[in-house]
Amino acid sequence: MWTNDIDPHKAADYHLDATLSESWAKFPDCDWICTNPPYSEFAAPIIKNAYQKARVGVAAFLLTSFLEPCDDRADFLQQHPPSLVLILPRFCFRKDKKGKRWATDNITISCFVWDKRTTEQRIITRPANRIAGFYKTPDKAISPQSALSIVSEIANSEISTYYQRYL
Repeated sequence: MWTNDIDPHKAADYHLDATLSESWAKFPDCDWICTNPPYSEFAAPIIKNAYQKARVGVAAFLLTSFLEPCDDRADFLQQHPPSLVLILPRFCFRKDKKGKRWATDNITISCFVWDKRTTEQRIITRPANRIAGFYKTPDKAISPQSALSIVSEIANSEISTYYQRYL
């Protein structure tokens, strides 16, 4: 596992510009790339580069509108449609401009997966009460122990369908 962040003040193994294909040549080989790229014009080149680098696939948090066939990604999406789009409830990442209320983006975020091993395409929508450990705002976050418990249960195929107990 390796990390990259363009901000040199962030803890990461690399501090390279992921929009540039030459940066990706410096990263180690890997099966999966998991990323949360900036949502502006930088998302498409990062996803394209990640797709080329990953042996098996890419998982990325992107605005759901990434599916729109804009000039910067239309050909890519046609040639490499995501195998899974998990549409998530809106999450409040930051406070509003006055710093008083938690605020959401104008468009919901989805988890996009490009699994090179499959040609199947799925769109899954889940309400908050059906996502183990989901919380709407950072001040409602579950404990690290609860998160580890959820991951352990998923890994052992023991996860309960009664997700409310983790909230």
